[in-house]
Amino acid sequence: MPPLHCKKRRLRRTLRKIHCCGFLCISLLITSPCAAWGFAAHRTIVDAAIHHLPPPLHTFFKAHGAWLHEHVNDADLRKHTVAGEGIRHYIDLDRYSPSLDTLRSWFPMAYDEAIQRWSEDSLHAHGIGPWHALRTYRRLIGAFDRKDEAAVLRLAVDLAHYISDLHVPLHTSGNYDGKQTAQNGIHALWETQLPEAFMANYNLFPTGPQALWVERPDDLIWQSVLESHACLDSVFSFEQQTRASFEGQRIDAYVERGRVRQLMRSPAFAAHYHATLDGQVERRMAAACHRVSSLWYSAWIEAGAPALDVQAPAARTGWKKVVDWLFK
Repeated sequence: MPPLHCKKRRLRRTLRKIHCCGFLCISLLITSPCAAWGFAAHRTIVDAAIHHLPPPLHTFFKAHGAWLHEHVNDADLRKHTVAGEGIRHYIDLDRYSPSLDTLRSWFPMAYDEAIQRWSEDSLHAHGIGPWHALRTYRRLIGAFDRKDEAAVLRLAVDLAHYISDLHVPLHTSGNYDGKQTAQNGIHALWETQLPEAFMANYNLFPTGPQALWVERPDDLIWQSVLESHACLDSVFSFEQQTRASFEGQRIDAYVERGRVRQLMRSPAFAAHYHATLDGQVERRMAAACHRVSSLWYSAWIEAGAPALDVQAPAARTGWKKVVDWLFK
């Protein structure tokens, strides 16, 4: 029989695990509606990105599709446990200048140059999404070069998440959830509720399913961010127009999302807003699919197009099954 002090240590470890699991579950239930693009949309983007890839890279990613599905939201989960993770998902461009022309004249800008201009504390205060996406891309090249399949998968799924986030207009604004303009909840409406309701009918391959080699990945990443930022006027003004058309009616309702009911915009409001946006969400999602795929492909090419072993994906861990169940 183990000594009493050993039993106490085991009990404390068990209680800590229960506490951490409980905190994670509560965090997921509270924040999952605002996880960029929503869990289902992130999975759809990864699927489409895989489809864009040419062989033999397509074969490798397709073989690990289930693993990528399970880990597509790891970057969001890390926000609760890793200091500094949250700022990697966005950049508040309107904190730098209200003029899109000025922003286009400044960016792309190297991270070191940006530190000299604004200080690192300032960059962290307003988000470092584009710079961290580029850093992740460069690390992916290294993983391909080493033929480290596990690292390739981890970095590829993180890169997909970061690039997808930067295609969301509200990830480029300090008014990311509409609180400054009395449009609370617009974040979850645009990036989660609309794709979940309508993406089954989206054409995510408008230019054909073929990834392209990207000569300047920094230009492509910043192009994506500036395109997203240019959409903001429509995102906010069309939501206000939709509100005006629903004057005297409830604009919020409890919506069934998997196993839970959540207070979001009513289905009628969401449908009207989606129609007014005239394909904006579909276009941003399709661009994210193609660019994720092209950056995966370009990292592989930059590493010399190494041959990769196609092995059976690792089995899900117990806590990943719990997380998957919660999101469903």
